[in-house]
This record gives sequence, structure tokens and C-alpha cells, in this order.
Amino acid sequence: MTVPLLSPVNSPHDSLQSRMNFQAKNVAAPGVHPPLRERGSHKTRAGDFQIVKRLLRDYLGDQWLALSIAAVCMVITAGTSGALAAILNPAIKKIFLDKVPHMLVTIPLEIMGIVLLRAVASFGEQYFTNSTAERIVAAVQRDMFFSQVRLDLGSLNAVHSGEIISKFLYDVAMLRNAIIRGVAGLGKEVVTLVALLVVMLLQDWQLTLISLALLPAVAFVTQKLGRSLRKSSTRGMEETGVLARALSETLSGRRIIKAYNLEDHAAEIAYARIARRLKYILKAVRSRSASVPSTDLIGGLAAAITVAFAGWQAMHGQLAVNEFAAFVAAMLLAQQPVRNLSQLTAISNEGLSAANRLFAIIDLKPRIVDAAGARPLELRAPAEASRVRFERVSFQYETGAPALDEVSLDIPAGKKVALVGPSGSGKTTVFNLLLRFHEPDTGTIKIGEQDIRNITLKSLRENIALVTQDPILFDESIAQNISLGRPGATREAIIAAARAAAADGFIQATERGYDATVGEGGLKLSGGQRQRIAIARAMLRNAPILLLDEATSALDGESERQVQEALATLTKGRTTIVIAHRLSTVLDADIIYVLERGRVVERGCHADLMVKGGLYARLYRHNLSDGQESA
Repeated sequence: MTVPLLSPVNSPHDSLQSRMNFQAKNVAAPGVHPPLRERGSHKTRAGDFQIVKRLLRDYLGDQWLALSIAAVCMVITAGTSGALAAILNPAIKKIFLDKVPHMLVTIPLEIMGIVLLRAVASFGEQYFTNSTAERIVAAVQRDMFFSQVRLDLGSLNAVHSGEIISKFLYDVAMLRNAIIRGVAGLGKEVVTLVALLVVMLLQDWQLTLISLALLPAVAFVTQKLGRSLRKSSTRGMEETGVLARALSETLSGRRIIKAYNLEDHAAEIAYARIARRLKYILKAVRSRSASVPSTDLIGGLAAAITVAFAGWQAMHGQLAVNEFAAFVAAMLLAQQPVRNLSQLTAISNEGLSAANRLFAIIDLKPRIVDAAGARPLELRAPAEASRVRFERVSFQYETGAPALDEVSLDIPAGKKVALVGPSGSGKTTVFNLLLRFHEPDTGTIKIGEQDIRNITLKSLRENIALVTQDPILFDESIAQNISLGRPGATREAIIAAARAAAADGFIQATERGYDATVGEGGLKLSGGQRQRIAIARAMLRNAPILLLDEATSALDGESERQVQEALATLTKGRTTIVIAHRLSTVLDADIIYVLERGRVVERGCHADLMVKGGLYARLYRHNLSDGQESA
């Protein structure tokens, strides 16, 4: 199960059944570049040159020293390949033809020296190339994470977390492979091929030209296969993202899958995704597998023609045996770089496709940012500064009816105000807009006399503590989860917050106490325990504005009594907004706003609203009939 980097407060979501369809359609937020291309489109947004230029500018520039050392080692490795071929000429002439005795020692020592130098250079090339690639990948991942955590919720919700995780792992792995085997390998093989061609030219320029005659055919085949491979690998990466989405959905909904016997249904959907991904992966495998045999076939034809012409030269006394041996050795050695180049071109194409998709994620910009001249929010004094007002605010999510329609709210500083109403009436949207998870379509939201659009996001959220109905915990220790309310808080402050939230007792009872990990999403804890840790986190934050989304709904009677007492202390003197489903929890609210279909239909205290006999009174009586309230 994956936990969103930023979670909306009970934000609108699809039903479980619709989410179980695992559709691959990508919906981009208006005004935001879609992070994935449309299905069936293989047209890149940026040309290969721009992608390579960006890699060089943003990621390779800081690695110039390591790259320089790798390049030097690469040249030495390539040079030694040519030297090994070139040494055959004097070896055959001096040892086998001229029979010079001391050459029996000199030539082998030279060969060993070349091999030793090649081994050292090869190690340096591999080490610095691989380490550079890993640093580049880490930098790309950091940029992707930085981009994601700073996106607004609308943009984050537009792409499934499973697809983002797929890019973090699968696409990045392809980029790493392209850098290590593709970009660096291409350089090495080109230099090696040039060195061997120089040796061939020095032996016989005519034979060299003949052997090069079929190179255009190699380039043509490589280009065709590379285009096919890039198309298939791009689709394969997209389907990997869809498969990751399916896996994430299955793990997130595992309780419902078990409860409704949906194992076969989930497996059927996953199998379909796996088969679809496999189809494109196999297409890429076919293209990649065909590159080397095609090159070998053309290279073999070139070698056959070259040997035939060399034999003709030898018969006419135009080519010595030692020159022929050195030439053939260089030509055969050159076959390997040509074969590798055809394969590495394909790998580079896959890497460019991956880089294009990764840069699309990195380039996403949040729509909700600090306005020019935004100032920090200071609420400590006077108390009136924490007054919250919604002035004719309207908002509509990307799909569905308006969530808020001309809503005006006045939450006095230091008072407790409740928002009640049927599901979908807009209560949660009030929280989302106050925290600037979304921007209102029309209207103004003010804290004190400041429009929140002119307040820095950091200071706005630092002055608000939030406790949701479904608490979000991270797979860290209990102490770390509580300390998120105020990073850097002392152990004593963390324990004090836990005690105030009636959480210290069960925490101390665990084997490792505050150092115990809570598991994925807090699954090692009960619902009530998770809620009390979330409340402790809010208490530690000690913010002047408090948002409670039915904060005690998951607690048992005794724990609820303890937490309600703690909340009574916490809310004293603070501006508190409560979303209430169990109306008994807001009987003491100074003001109750009743919302219906995105509009405020009633306002007043509990007693006044009961006298009116309107929607609030009906909701309260309905709660009583369901046994949710006490008289």
C-alpha cells in the first residue's frame, strides 16, 4: 500500500468498484502538462538532442571530473585494442619470418604490458562510468521527488501513485542502463572502432575501404530496429506504470477484496495488464535480439568480400602475410564494436524514452504557489488575528457538481465552530480550501484581515493543526510520527503530547515504547490508537487554528472521554473548526453551520437550531434513531 505524499482531507474519490477497473487513462489537471502521453501516441515532446542536452546541462556537468577520468580510460582501452591488432604484424615478421631470437621475449612482454594497461584502464572506465550513472540517477530521483511533493493536490490526484512509483524505479533503471551501457558504451566502441580502422588503414587502405562499403547497410538496419525498439519500449514503460497501478490498487483494497471474494476478479485484471505489458516487452526483445544477428550477417558478407580480395592481392604479390594477418586481426576485432554499437543504439533509445518520461514528471509545476510579495502569517497576538472568514466562496472539483456555492462563514477567533450536514455537502472542501490544497473559483478566504492568497503557504500551514477522520501514519516509529507535528521537538514534548492525547498508556505497553514502528499506514495499531497518535501530533503542533474532522470517531468510550477532555484544553483560546458526523460531539460549539449541496442553509447554536426544526434537527433526530447520540 502506498501513502500519498500529500493527502487531501477526505477528498472526493472514485468508488471502489470503479477503481478496481484499473483503467489506464491519464487525466491531467487543467493547465498542467500531462505527465504521460496519450495512449497510442509515440511522438516525443522534446527531440533527442534536447533530451541529451538537458542531461549534459543539468546532470552531467557536476560529474565532469569523473567523466574526464572515464573518458581517458576509455581512450586507453580503445587504443590497446588497436595495439593488440597492430603488434601481430611485427610479431609475425620478426619471429616467424626473420626469426629474431630476442623477439621471443620482447613481443610477449609487450603483449603482457598492453593487456595489463588495458585491464587497469577498463577498471577505471567501468568504475567511474557506473558511479557517475548512479549519481545522475539519484539526482533525477531527487528532482522527481522534489517536483511531486510540491505539486498541488489537484495535480497530484491527476496521476495514480502506482505510475509515479513505476517511473521512480523502472524508468530510472532504464535511464541508468542507458548511461552505463549506452552513452558510455557508445563512446568506448566508437573510439575502439576508430583505433582499429587506423590499424587497418596502415596495413592496406584498399582492403579497408572494401570492408567499410557495407557500413551504410548496418546503419540503416540499426536505425529501423532502433525506431521499432523505442516505440515498443515506450509502450512497455507505460504498461509497467499501469501494472504498478493495478498492484497498488490491489494492496490498498486488500480488505475489501478479501471480504467480497474478489481475488479472482483482481487476478483477472492483473493478468490482463501483465499480458498487455508482456506483448510490448516481447516486441522490444525481438527488435533488440535482431540487432546483433543483422549486424553479424552484414559484417560476415563484408569479411567474405574482403578476404576474397586480399587473397587475390596475395596471389599477385601485393600483400605480405604479416600485413594480411594484422589486417584480418584488426577487422575481426572491429566486428565486436560494430555489433555492440548496433545493440547500444537500441539501449540508448530506450534510455531517451525513459528520460523523456522522467523529465515530464520533473517539469510539472504546482498551480498553487506563493503570490508575489506574499508575507508570513503571524497569529500569536492579538487573538482577533485568528478569525477565519469565507466570503462568498465557490468551488468545483474537476468532475461533479459545485462543492461550494457562494458560501460565507465567519469563525470568530478563539471560538469553536462546527460544520455539519449530509455527505457531499461541502464540509471537507472548507478544510481543503482553508489549507490551500485547492484555490476557490470565486470569493475570498481571510485569516484576520489577510487574504490567504497573500500569505506564504509555509506559514499558513504552520499555523494550522489538522486531525482527519482517517489518520495518516508513516512506517516510522511512534515518536517520529508524533514529532511530525513539530519537527525537532524534544522527547519530553513528544511524551507530553501523547499523554494529553491519552496515548502514553498503550505506547508504553508496547515492546519498544515510543521507538516501536507503526507499520505500513499504521497497520500495527488499532484504529483508536492511530487516531490518538494523530491527535498527539496536532497537540504537539500547538497551532492557533485547529481543524478536527471527527477526531474522536474511532475511539472507544473511555478513550473518547479522555481525548475530549484533552481537546477541551487544547481548543481553549484557539480558533477551532470541527467537521461533525456524530452531532453529540459539537453540542458545545459556539456556532454550528449546516451545509447542504454546497450551501449554508442554517446557522446557530445547538439549542436554536433544534427549535427551528430544520435540517439540523432532522439530522440530530436521525442520529438518535440510529443510536449514535445520547440524549
